[in-house]
Amino acid sequence: MKVQEQILKGAEDLFFRYGIKAITMDDIAKHLGMSKRTLYENYPTKDELVEAILKAHLEKSKEDCLQFATKAKNAIEEIIMTMLQVRAVFNTMNPRLLNDLKKFHPQAWKGFQDFKHHVIMKAIIDNMKLGIKQGVYREDIDVNILARLRIEEIELAWNPEIYPPSSYDLSKVQVSLLDHFLYGIANAKGHKLIESYKKKQNITVTL
Repeated sequence: MKVQEQILKGAEDLFFRYGIKAITMDDIAKHLGMSKRTLYENYPTKDELVEAILKAHLEKSKEDCLQFATKAKNAIEEIIMTMLQVRAVFNTMNPRLLNDLKKFHPQAWKGFQDFKHHVIMKAIIDNMKLGIKQGVYREDIDVNILARLRIEEIELAWNPEIYPPSSYDLSKVQVSLLDHFLYGIANAKGHKLIESYKKKQNITVTL
């Protein structure tokens, strides 16, 4: 593994476990068993390191979206694949991570917002159009309005004033919101398909 890849992996592990603010560059160097000089030669500032981690994470998310869209037999299976990924990712993520990103790393936060409003938005709209065409989503839905709703739900789950981490599990909140959204846009045929996939994959909103 290249030095930069090693740094990104180690720092991401710490950020996911403890949040971004709680981790210093010294912490990362110690965690990696690496000299601070080597760390700073590759990433002179914490901001640059955070931006690099986010960029890599978003690229992976984009690849996953394309893979799900290609592999899924229908629009609902694509969402089920996304749901499984959401459950896996958010089970390991500190609920403070996104808020730390927003408060302390504005450039990285802008990158996340751009990704959300372009890549994720397009994937949601494409999925809804496909679901309507396949006859598993309601024909009367406005895909542009509901795509924006779904986009905001992603960030809503991180809001500590609405879902305090002491009372709510982030993974459960994200899956519950996605589950609710999916049932809302699906028709009767789609509901049966959802139940079939959820039973097969052992997905419940209570997890």
